[in-house]
Amino acid sequence: MIRAAWAVFGFECRRQMSWGRVLGTLGLAAFPGGILWLIDREGGRLVEREEAWPIALFVLVPEIVCLLGVLLWVTPVVQTEVEGKTWPYLVVRPAGKAPILAGKYAAGVFWSMLTGWLALTLAIAVLRPPQQALHAWCVIAVLVALSCAAYGSFFAVLGVVFLRRGMVFAGVYTLLEFIVRWIPAMIKQATVQYHLQGLLVHWMHWVEGNPQLEALFGKATPWQHVLVLLGYAAFLLAVAAAILRRRELVAATEAAA
Repeated sequence: MIRAAWAVFGFECRRQMSWGRVLGTLGLAAFPGGILWLIDREGGRLVEREEAWPIALFVLVPEIVCLLGVLLWVTPVVQTEVEGKTWPYLVVRPAGKAPILAGKYAAGVFWSMLTGWLALTLAIAVLRPPQQALHAWCVIAVLVALSCAAYGSFFAVLGVVFLRRGMVFAGVYTLLEFIVRWIPAMIKQATVQYHLQGLLVHWMHWVEGNPQLEALFGKATPWQHVLVLLGYAAFLLAVAAAILRRRELVAATEAAA
């Protein structure tokens, strides 16, 4: 199963090396840098405020670029094969459906991570912060990986359950999570954003000596946040594989017949 998933991952990575995908990646990666350049040009002066520019990077890269990346490249992993009429040939392979899902999920998440890391590097090059640039890059780079893995697993579930409208439901869920995370209740702890923000304030050392942030994000340690996000990703990917294993997908031509 691992060998089959690795083979699917390698094939998907090679297939994604097209001019359209590369240009789309470059455009998405340049978005945060362009926004920050416009803010700086209008006199925003983010670098003069110690906490403002890392927060701007966090919002633009793990919260926007990574979400858009997995939305575009993970959600339709099954739909593209069904519409391309290749799904019946893939599922009759000895390994089955689970390695196909795992390999395509890994390829979409990996490509989204690369896009996020490139976007982060370009954004810091535009900002040119006077200090803590390397530390902020390392912190947000890890958050990029966790964001892509967690959101990618949930979007994979939506792509399997809602085959033709998975991207629509993924977009709606993203908007709901952005709203829920501001609700001062236990429900916000179930969101990915809550744990990503908790890691940001801990690893950037903002929570030290700040009782308000400690009250906002609780007393969970960074490793607890990481384990929650990794467990979230593994559980939802297993759910997606279980649903896909039991579900029979019919190609468009077969449905019409």
